[in-house]
Amino acid sequence: MTQIEGIFVSDEMQSCGIGKLLLDYIKNKKVRLRLNVYQKNTRALSFYQREEFNIQCEGFDGATGEKEYPMLWQQK
Repeated sequence: MTQIEGIFVSDEMQSCGIGKLLLDYIKNKKVRLRLNVYQKNTRALSFYQREEFNIQCEGFDGATGEKEYPMLWQQK
């Protein structure tokens, strides 16, 4: 399984489809993807849910002190 550590798109280029293009590229090469998203990052959370990632549980990032959601996508 592949862990996505982060997708970063500059503020002025967000909502232009770049993140979706990057995810589509890796989805075509892998059958399962895992990532963590901070709970307070509602924009990223909504994006990943639209891209068919599912929340697995509630977690905590000890390095940052932030609550997070581990998420999983599986090819259908």
